[in-house]
Amino acid sequence: MLDRVVLVPPEFAARSCVLVHYRLPFLRHCYVLCHDPPSLDTIRPDTELLLFFLDQARHLAQAAVGDPEALMIAYSGSSVRRRSNLHMHVFIVRSRPEKAWVYTVLAAKNVAVAVHQLLRGSRVQGRRDDDTNTAG
Repeated sequence: MLDRVVLVPPEFAARSCVLVHYRLPFLRHCYVLCHDPPSLDTIRPDTELLLFFLDQARHLAQAAVGDPEALMIAYSGSSVRRRSNLHMHVFIVRSRPEKAWVYTVLAAKNVAVAVHQLLRGSRVQGRRDDDTNTAG
């Protein structure tokens, strides 16, 4: 993630949301639309909020490249997302090669995170085994 900027436009502030703009190599217009409530207890799937994010994604695409449909959206449900807050990733793409690039970057990132978690888990598990053997 390069050149990350957090923005709070008025329509986002009214919903306890923020807009994060960043870029990836070879892709200038990437966003995360985040619900950032004052309390984690208020986080819930909210259809109105998702529709707001979708509408904003179309506005971002229109502003960036003049086409409200030049976008990809990544949304994960609460069971599989890393952060607890509701958020939507928006990538402004104008061609199938750009779309393929986004999928490639996302796949590489997720594989790297998964491998890191597996290795970290193995090291933690290995330490537990070593501790058990030493104590026993």
